[in-house]
Amino acid sequence: MTLGIVKRTEEEFAEWLVTEPGFVTGLMAYDDEPIVLEAYQREFLNNRSRFRWVTKSRQVGFSFLFALEALARCHLREKHTAVFVSYNLDDAKEKILIARQVHEELPLAFQKRLVVDSKTELAFESNGATKRLSRILSHPSKAPRGKKGDVYLDELAHYVNDREVYRGSTALILRSNGQLTGCSTPLGRRGIFWEIANEELRKYPHHTRQLVPWWLCRFFSTDVRAASEVALDLPTEERVTRFGRPTLIEQFDSLPLEDFQQEFEGKFVDETYSFFPYELILPCTSDDLVLYDEPTSVRAPEGRIVAGFDVGRTRDRSELAVFEEIEGRFTCRMLRSFEGTPFAEQEAELRRLLGTLPVARLSIDRSGIGMNLAENLSRDFPQVVGENFTNEAKERWATDFKILLQRRDVTMPRDRDLVAQVHAIKRRVLPSGKVSFDAERNARGHADKFWAVALACQKERAPERPLAGNIGVRVLG
Repeated sequence: MTLGIVKRTEEEFAEWLVTEPGFVTGLMAYDDEPIVLEAYQREFLNNRSRFRWVTKSRQVGFSFLFALEALARCHLREKHTAVFVSYNLDDAKEKILIARQVHEELPLAFQKRLVVDSKTELAFESNGATKRLSRILSHPSKAPRGKKGDVYLDELAHYVNDREVYRGSTALILRSNGQLTGCSTPLGRRGIFWEIANEELRKYPHHTRQLVPWWLCRFFSTDVRAASEVALDLPTEERVTRFGRPTLIEQFDSLPLEDFQQEFEGKFVDETYSFFPYELILPCTSDDLVLYDEPTSVRAPEGRIVAGFDVGRTRDRSELAVFEEIEGRFTCRMLRSFEGTPFAEQEAELRRLLGTLPVARLSIDRSGIGMNLAENLSRDFPQVVGENFTNEAKERWATDFKILLQRRDVTMPRDRDLVAQVHAIKRRVLPSGKVSFDAERNARGHADKFWAVALACQKERAPERPLAGNIGVRVLG
C-alpha cells in the first residue's frame, strides 16, 4: 500500500487535530506504537449520524475503536459522557483498560487529569476553570439508565435482552446530541440487531449501516484495495484463497462454512435447522455465574453434583462439565477441556474430582476409546455411569436438554464457544428413517463441550427390569 504525504499549514494541522480522526492518529499511541486506522475505522469516526449500525467480522478492532473515540471526545469536549454496553463483564472491563492505557500514553500537554479510575468507569477533569467532568462508563448487557450522551452497544446481537437494551439506549440520546451505535457480528436471523441491519421486517430510515467483512482488514487480507473491489462478488472459498492471510485461512479451515460466513463475513445465517435456537440458549446463560477451575476450590454444594465427560477422539478434545442440581434446576460449576492430554492423566483428574466432590453421578462416554476409561472408573466408583453414544441416546439427551432450556431450568456461563456448540446441534432424518443429532466437525471438535453438558444434565431414568411374570387383569363394566 502506498502512503500519501499531505503537507498541512499550522492552522490546518490544528483544525485536523480537534477532529476525532486527527486526535486519535495525531496524538494517541498504544503499547508505544502510534495508532494507525483502517479505512473503515476512519469512515466510522467521520459518521455523524445519530444511529450508526455496524455489521462486522470478528477481530476487526471495533471494541478498540470505541475506546479511542470515547477517549478522544472526553478530551475534545468540555463535558462528555460515553456509555459502553458489552456482551459480558470481561469485555466491559477490557474497554476501560484500553482507554486508561491510551490516556497514559497521551502527550501531557493534551492530557486531562484522571480523577475516577475503576474497572468500569473513568472520569477526566477539564483543564479549564469550570473543572467539568467527562466520563466513560462500561457495564455488561443491561439497559443503561440515567446518563445521557453517546451509547455503544457492542456485540448487540449476542445479548439476552437485546430489545430492552436497545429501547433503553434510545432514551439516553433523546435529550442530547449523542450518538447510538449498534455493532455486532451476526447471530442468526433474529433479534433487534438483525432487524435494523437488514430491514426485512420494517424500515429504519434514520440508521446508517456499515458492513465490515474480514477482507477490509489488513490483518486478515493480503490486498485490501483489490479485495474491496472484487471480493464481495466471489464465493467464500475463492476470496479466502485469493486474499486471505494464513491466520484467516486457518479460521476458514477450522469452521463449518456457515459459521465462518457468520463470524467473519457478516452473513445472517438462517438457523432453521438448529435443534437449539438462540432464543432458547441465551436466556439460560449468565455473566454472573461463578465457575471453578479445580475441584478443590468448589464451594460446599447445596444440591447434588452431577457431571458429564465426553472422551475426545484423535482430533477432538475431551470435555468435562460439572453441574449442581437443586430441585430440578442445573447450574454449571465447572467446565474443563483436555486437549492432547494422555488418557492416564485424564483418568487421574477424574479420580481427583470423584475423590474431592460428592459427585452423585458422572456420566462418561464409553464408546470406542472411552471404554477402558469408563470401565476403570466404574470399577472403583459406583456413581460412574458408562454411556453409549447411539442415535437413540443422543436424541434422548438432546431432548432432555431442550426441555431444560424451555423451562429455564439450566444456567450456563455466557461463553461464545459454548453457545456456538449448543446451537450447532442439528436434527437430521437419515435415509434409514432414523433421527440423528450431531454437529459438523471442525478444528475445535465435534460439539464435544455440548455433549458433556448434555450428559451431566440428562434426566435420570431407572434401569429397565425384566418382569418376573405376567399378571392378567380383567376390567369389568
